[in-house]
Amino acid sequence: MRKVSPKRELDLLRSTYFLFGFGIMALAPRFPELKANLHLGNGQFGSLLSTGSIGSIISLLTMGHVVHRYGNKIIYFASVSTIMICLLILVHTTSSAVFLLFNIIFGGAISAYVIANQTQTFHLQARTGKIHLTHLSGVWSAGALLSALLAGFLVGRVSLQVHITVLTLLVFSTMLFVFYLLSPEMIDPDLSPDNDYSIRTLISNFHFDKAVAGGLLLASYLEFAVGDWITIFAKETLGFDNGMNTFPFIIFMIAMILGRLAIHRLFDNHAIEKLVTLGAVGAGVGCFAAVAAAMALGREHQNIALLVLLIGMFISGLGSSFIGPIFTNAANTRSSAPASIVMAEVMLINVFLVFVTKWIVAWTAQATNLGLALFIPALMLLFVPYFAHAVVQKPTK
Repeated sequence: MRKVSPKRELDLLRSTYFLFGFGIMALAPRFPELKANLHLGNGQFGSLLSTGSIGSIISLLTMGHVVHRYGNKIIYFASVSTIMICLLILVHTTSSAVFLLFNIIFGGAISAYVIANQTQTFHLQARTGKIHLTHLSGVWSAGALLSALLAGFLVGRVSLQVHITVLTLLVFSTMLFVFYLLSPEMIDPDLSPDNDYSIRTLISNFHFDKAVAGGLLLASYLEFAVGDWITIFAKETLGFDNGMNTFPFIIFMIAMILGRLAIHRLFDNHAIEKLVTLGAVGAGVGCFAAVAAAMALGREHQNIALLVLLIGMFISGLGSSFIGPIFTNAANTRSSAPASIVMAEVMLINVFLVFVTKWIVAWTAQATNLGLALFIPALMLLFVPYFAHAVVQKPTK
């Protein structure tokens, strides 16, 4: 059987992270059009989006076991094929009921893919003795950014349906080919009776690292909030359209990429706990101040408001960029369980907490306004320092 060198495996994993970011984030900058397509208000649309977490929870209860027991290959191919079908349906339907069903399936497929890809990443880290997750997260962000730039350019020029259909068929077909190239190093099934983590066992022995789960939610929710709401905020609150409303999201993603790709240079001379603390506080304050100032300036001074918002998005994206991957890596190093099981447990509790938080933010936007709702993820970041000790605990594997 042909072998894949660690360097080649890293290159292939870069491709999976980049293509997944490019494909999965194509929809976020065009949420205003998707919302209009379904004829929904902010609260209804936000609640409908959050139902993807239902599929994620179902997936996370089973996929850690499936990856550990049957290997990565089946999950890689099945999850990406399902994501491709769901994306095509989500952008073409005008029925909330159809959207609900396939958004749940969509959420489950995404979680299955993330478990498989992160488990493969930890497999590579074990081979090389190096941490690759933060860097690969930056590659994912680069794919998401390019997707956002493309979406911003296509708004008003190409319909949502044509954009997503063509992109989906090209990107996810390419991913299937990359999986074929990566297959010799994909994680093999573990058939040992001593390591038989059945679904019943996983549920009865379910455990999650509270410090990691708390820090991960508080640090990562801003990325969800910006992806879900910032283009709508720029359109409805500041009055920007025709692609201009995607600029805050694009700037946020640029900052995320820079932070994730460059943070490793600081690890040797600065304590990770201190970096996490400073990054979280800076991101929280930057986001809160920018949204508040943009609201105060409003449409009457929309150009200044947009500039302030862009500065705030850059600061908050840069400060929060590396914190989520660091907590995710800490979850694996602090546990003696297989990586797929650890990722499923951590992601399960995080998806549940994100699901609840998304509802709170969505209905805060509906009951008050979107600016006040965006204060929530900004304030959450200010509590990350209380969980930062988790990233410096002695590894167990």
